[in-house]
Amino acid sequence: MRDKSGIELETYCIVDLDAFRSNLLEIRRWVNNRCIILAVKANAYGHGVVPICREAGSMGIKHFGVATVAEGVAIRRAGIEGEIIVLTPATLGQVEAIVEYDLHPNIVSETFAHALSAEGQRQNKPAACHIEIDTGMGRTGFWFSDAVGDIVQIARLPGLDIAGIFSHFPVADSRDRPDLEFTAVQMERFSGVMKGLNELGITPPLIHFSNSAGILSHPVFGNGVRPGLLAYGLYPSINTKNSVDVTPVLSMHSRVIQLREYPPGTSISYGRTYTTRSREKIVVIRAGYGDGIRRALSNRGFILIRGKRYPIVGRVCMDMTMADVTGGPVELDDSVIILGSGDGGSITAEDHAIWAGTLNYEILTGLSERVMRLYKKGDAIYEASELSQLAQYDES
Repeated sequence: MRDKSGIELETYCIVDLDAFRSNLLEIRRWVNNRCIILAVKANAYGHGVVPICREAGSMGIKHFGVATVAEGVAIRRAGIEGEIIVLTPATLGQVEAIVEYDLHPNIVSETFAHALSAEGQRQNKPAACHIEIDTGMGRTGFWFSDAVGDIVQIARLPGLDIAGIFSHFPVADSRDRPDLEFTAVQMERFSGVMKGLNELGITPPLIHFSNSAGILSHPVFGNGVRPGLLAYGLYPSINTKNSVDVTPVLSMHSRVIQLREYPPGTSISYGRTYTTRSREKIVVIRAGYGDGIRRALSNRGFILIRGKRYPIVGRVCMDMTMADVTGGPVELDDSVIILGSGDGGSITAEDHAIWAGTLNYEILTGLSERVMRLYKKGDAIYEASELSQLAQYDES
């Protein structure tokens, strides 16, 4: 694979935009055409935020969830229109930028609400916001039993528009009875808050609760949903795999840059954590933890060459990883699949998560920005800068 200047890329990711579109269509079908607030925080879960937003926008999705004001400003400057919701509470010092770039912050305190109202009036721009209700997440938001009174006070502030109200599930992917009961209690609490607000004439246009796990495992509450991982073709846990049929969007590739046979008793890589037990053929690939291969995969994970899995040996380095390919028809410069499928074999983000003792979320969001993302549409491969020239996005 080469970039547009003709330089061969030894390590890169391919983001399949056709698979992404298919996933969004499947989610849209599953939630009966409710409003999709696409989670694009953390560089769209490692997929590249601007191309992902443009692709989603071309399908009519106009709500995007980011984690920080900086993320929101960056995609607004890149020309992304629609509603950009900052799901993590912002600081008071960010209020000016929020109003200037027409971001919709998450309000979790009356102090912030007053600051946003004042800044909206100062800039002579209505300041829209979403308000989070803590129904049991125990993280951010107005506690459910106090929320109605707090929101009534916020609704009275001049220059402030409540565009949405939401909550968040901590255990929606669990099948354990206590967790199922807790999730049901959360929905009852949220329903009670909304009933109280509606009786007082407060009816925000967007009500959203369901993240990917909530979409898959529980009745959808409200008229909006917030898919993240599911849109990128992965499931929050094994418990949530069901009728929503999605395909992983991202694959990661590299190449063999060294191939050598070592005699028994030879130590491999830092720390000498692996020693050859017989004459072994060891390859080096040009990717390491600086690219997103978890160091925890040392002596535990696998890579895929010509459809066959080979074990990672020795410690994963910042820029290189070693594998034992003894007995395999592997040659210098062979293509390597780190994540993805090929020649009848596959390695998934779930595999990496199991080997590293973490979550597939962390695998995707941990992919380094130094690894170029290339975008597949049909049979063509594009760099991110080339996508903006496609008529599909010009017309959206």
